[in-house]
This record gives sequence, C-alpha cells and structure tokens, in this order.
Amino acid sequence: MQLIDYLIEQLRSSAKYNSAVQVAPAAILWTDIECQWQPAMPFIKQHIPELIELGTYNPEERIGPAIWIKCAIAGVLEDCELPKGKTPIIYLPGVGRKDLRAIEQCPDELRPLAELQYRGCWWAYNSAGRDWSVGSFLTNPRVGLELDVAKDKKTQEAILNILPDLLETPAEQLKGKKLEAQDFISIVMDDPAKDILAWLNNPEAKKHAWGENKWPVFKQACISQFNFDPDAISDISAITYNLCEAQGEWQAVWERFKDTAHNLPYLVEKLKTITPDGLAFEASHFLSENLKDEAELANKLANIISEMPTELRQQLTALFKLHEQRKNWLWQKLDMSPWLNILEQLVSVAQHTQINFTGPSAEAMAQTYKERFWQADAAAINAMAAATDLNQEQVVADILTVIYTPWLEAVTLHFQRLIKEEGYPGKPSSVGEINESTATYNTNGQAVFFVDGLRFDTAKMLEDKLNKLNITVNLTSNWCALPSLTATAKAAVTPVADILSGTQENDNFIPEITESGSEFSSYHLSSALGKKDWQFLKELDTGNPTINAWLQTGDLDNMGHKQQLKMPRYIDSILNDVVTRIEGLIAAGWKNIRIVTDHGWLWVPGKLAEASISKNQVKKRLARCAILKDNVSTDELKVPWHWNENVSVAMAPGIAGYMAGDYYNHGGLSIQECLTPVINITTP
Repeated sequence: MQLIDYLIEQLRSSAKYNSAVQVAPAAILWTDIECQWQPAMPFIKQHIPELIELGTYNPEERIGPAIWIKCAIAGVLEDCELPKGKTPIIYLPGVGRKDLRAIEQCPDELRPLAELQYRGCWWAYNSAGRDWSVGSFLTNPRVGLELDVAKDKKTQEAILNILPDLLETPAEQLKGKKLEAQDFISIVMDDPAKDILAWLNNPEAKKHAWGENKWPVFKQACISQFNFDPDAISDISAITYNLCEAQGEWQAVWERFKDTAHNLPYLVEKLKTITPDGLAFEASHFLSENLKDEAELANKLANIISEMPTELRQQLTALFKLHEQRKNWLWQKLDMSPWLNILEQLVSVAQHTQINFTGPSAEAMAQTYKERFWQADAAAINAMAAATDLNQEQVVADILTVIYTPWLEAVTLHFQRLIKEEGYPGKPSSVGEINESTATYNTNGQAVFFVDGLRFDTAKMLEDKLNKLNITVNLTSNWCALPSLTATAKAAVTPVADILSGTQENDNFIPEITESGSEFSSYHLSSALGKKDWQFLKELDTGNPTINAWLQTGDLDNMGHKQQLKMPRYIDSILNDVVTRIEGLIAAGWKNIRIVTDHGWLWVPGKLAEASISKNQVKKRLARCAILKDNVSTDELKVPWHWNENVSVAMAPGIAGYMAGDYYNHGGLSIQECLTPVINITTP
C-alpha cells in the first residue's frame, strides 16, 4: 500500500457510524491550521473525489468559500457534483477546531460551516482534537505506518517539500530504518518506475508540479533507461502500450503498476483504448481485452436465460471455465470484471441446486442444510449483491428464476410435507437446543444481541467476519416460534418470554403481558428486563459487563422489507455494523456475547406467487400466513400459534404468498424462515 492509501483509509473511516442508532455524518471536517497538507492537496483530490477545499472560488479544483461548500455537500451545485454514497470531506487550511467551536467569535467567512461540527465528524489526531500533522501521520501506529522519522527541522522540512511524491511511495519502502532528510529525498527522486506511472496518469499536471528541480531528472531517466524523451512525445499512446507489453525495462514498471493501479485512475481510463498488436501478446495486461471479454459474457448471459434448468447450468459452467483465468488478472482487483463476479456466484448456485435437497425429517434436513445447502441461498444472495446496475439485476434475477426458484420451491414443499406428517420440531414441548423455541440465558455477565432477521446463511457471513477478531465464535441453530414473524418470534427469544401469552381473539400475532393483558411492546420489554435485573442497552451503550444485558438491531429485516430485490446489496454493510457493535462490547469488557434472532426469510428473485385462500376462512391474511377463523375446516397446512395453541395459523404453500408481489418476506414455513442461527462469542 502507498501512503495515500493509508491516508484515504483514515479519512473515510472517521465517518463510521452505527446505522441502528445514528444518522450518517453530513461531512468530515479536516482542519489544518498550519496548512501542512495544502501543497499535496491537488494530488490528494485526484484520489478522493468527495474532498472539497475551503478557499477562493475555483470550482474546477473543488475549492470555494464556506457558503459554496455548504451548497456542494447539499448536492445543489452544477459546478461541483460530489460522488453519491461517500461522506464529503471538507479540507480547511489555516483553520483550527477552536475557530469553529467558538461560534460567537467564529470569523464571518467560517460561520456557515460552524454547525457542521454537530452534524458532521472530525478527522482528528486524538480525543483532544489535535490536527493530524504530516509528521504525526507518518509516525503514529494508529494509521498502520509507525515510521521511524527523525524529528530535526531539516527532515521535517524535507517531508513537506516532497509530500506529493511521498504519498505515492509504498509504505514498505519506508519501514525498518531511521528516516532522515536525505532518505526522503532519495526515495522520491530515485524511483523512475513510480515517476513514469505518475506522469502517464496526468502528464501536464506532473510536469507542472515537478518544475525545474525534478523534471530534468525525470527526463534524463526516461531517455537513458526507457529510450524516450517525454518532452518530444505528443501522443503518449505508444508509451502506454509499452507499459502493457511489459518488455525489458518496462517489466518493472508493470509490476509497480499492478501494486498502484488503484491510485492511477486517469491512466487506467486511458488503458481502455490500448489494444494489442498481432497474435502474440499477454491478454491479462490489456484492459481492453478484459472489457471485450466482459461484453461478450454479458451478451451470453442475457441470451441463455430462456434455457431449461439443466442446459442453463451446463452453459454457466462452460462459460466460467472459459473466463475463470480472468479472476487472477489485475482488472478483477480493480472491480472492473463485474460480470465475472456474477458468473462465479451463479455457477455456485447452479452446483448447489442441481442436487435434490430432501430428508427423512425436518431435523435431518436442518442438519444437511447447515452442513451444505445454506450455500445455495448464500450464492443466490451474493449473485444479486454483485449486480451493479439495473441491467445486471434483471439478468441475475432471470437466471436465478430458472435455476434457484424451482429448487427453493421443491425444498420448501418437502419441508412442509414433513411438518404436516410429524409436526413442527420447534414446538415448546420438544427437548434439546435445536428444539427450543424460547431462549434460556443462565450465564451472568452475558450480552444478548438480538439481530432481527438474521438468516442462517447470513449468519455464516457474520461468522466469517467475527472469526477475524481475537475471539472464539460458535455457530449453532434453533427453530423459531411460529409464525416466523417479528411480533411472535422476537418475543419468544427474549428473557421475559415467561411472562407472555396469547389471546384467542388475537389478530396481529402480538403476545400480551399475562398479568396485565397489555400488548407486548418495547416499553414492556425494557421494563420487564429491569425487573429481572437485566440491562437494556440502547444506542451505543455498553453497560456493566458483570450483569446480563439485552441489545438489539432491526436493520437487516427493515432493509429487506424496504429494498426487496435490491436487499442483498446491503447485507454486508449491515453485518459490518453488527461487528462494530460487538467490538465496542468487547472493548468495554464483555467476555460472553450471544447473538440471537427471531426468524429467517425468503428472497425470491421473481417475486412471491399468489396462493389462494378463502376469505371466509380467515380473520387476517398476511404474505406468508393467515389467522384462521375458529373451528373452520381447511386443506391448508395448519400450525398452532406459538403463544396460544388454540389459534390456528394457515401456512402458504411452498414459496407462494397469500399476498403476492414481494421479493422479500417471511412468516411462512420454510427452512430458510424457520431454522435460525445462534452465535456464541467468548473472549480471552
């Protein structure tokens, strides 16, 4: 990684927030009272498109006064459109945090920005709010650099003089030695491969930035080592071709390019038009070849969606064999092979769904699902998550409708037949953890983290993320309370389930407090937890690690209902929020954390089909289930309501719904909705 990579990572990470309890910051404020970073700002802006600078109006350079900055982050300027999905970064040269904090004394030219200290966040060196100086950035272990830099005036001045070039230097090149002034000067002046790439990326800007000091040195290196004069080049296409060909001296330049291409956006863009000559060439070096393969693959996938399942699976496998080598190309690392990513996941779906998934019992199916078949659901979700535009979404949905939806339907129908024959394994009278429908918590000092809608395959993703921490992670499973709706199933996994029951006249699946007859709510949960000496942790509270605690997030289920077909795109981000919350608990001293959930869900790429049920038979109809009227006769699959066995619930057949049209929903009877994960975490 180059130093600029560490800088980007630090800046952007300062905007991290917990979406369950916070709103996204409006901006990141970067104060620099000594203007140390300003000479490198043109270079830094090339790599951070969301960065804007306070100064004299110059929209082409993303510089403007305070009121212009406010308009820019609000997205109402035509002369400065910041990228969506990234928190704007406001660089404030010559400004300190105190200048903004004392609003009454704040200079007039800064006052429009003062309120951002409350809606935004700071990029600050420590909790006291010191600016990140260049020196502290290089030496501080928090950013992963921890360089050994001399503190004398000559060295510090040298660093600032060469800062733009220094930011392009790989960090490994600087580690392991005492760095003084001459070391920094030698590093940035004696690196022709880096300089050629920087020049190819933006020739005019680099020549201007290097000026009379470095340009002659660079020119001489090009003539002596690479046999070209940069001053005599009117069209750099030939030089760019040499980079792709990577012969002789250019091999080292190509190797450096592979490590730094993500920081050379203009050069990468130019490479789209560089095509190989003749028949003997290394295709992996030419972006144009990768783009051609991507276009051909997109066309192939769009044209096979009408095939039958067996033929479609065969064609997907054949296509992947043809394109698999591109996984190792540079362009894959630069996220420039989206169709290849999609194809890989579709092949995984094809492989896992070509085998019949049945079993002699629901519990046997659960075991097989946990061992293997969760991967079919995960691959389907990952395929849609890899789609980056509407066209890709539609192609993925069409292919999954052929190879995934019929498999999901067959698995669910078999599961429902088993339940009809032997009963639901999660009924309260069953024994053993997999047969629990209510959670029991006996450990003192355990934090129980409820994550609404954490399906088993999604929990496997979470498990992978948690395993990267220095903790012990154990994933087990449970059967949810029926029907698999939040109102019913969340109440069943709370520590206060013993004070709840259900009324015969219920029409919303919400249990009540047995003693008072009040509908169970968040207020009652918090109150009842307190009576049991449990803590209810809100927002980012970490509580007392010696007393049991309950905390919760509904982001995953909420996002599914809201985003529907697009829901897979957001899963990874939501799970990252869960991991961040867990890291906070661990840092606060919690040694035992248990993640529980209420239900899983179905995600159907072609929407839920509609199943009919007579209006005369039901009190209330939902997407995947319905409350039956008392004493009615029906052919529907029936189960008792968890909170009152006298209330009969009709389950929609297969993966259909009594209310059609959703891509995402739950409440029915499928292994994806009913088999729920439990993750136990212990720390050293």
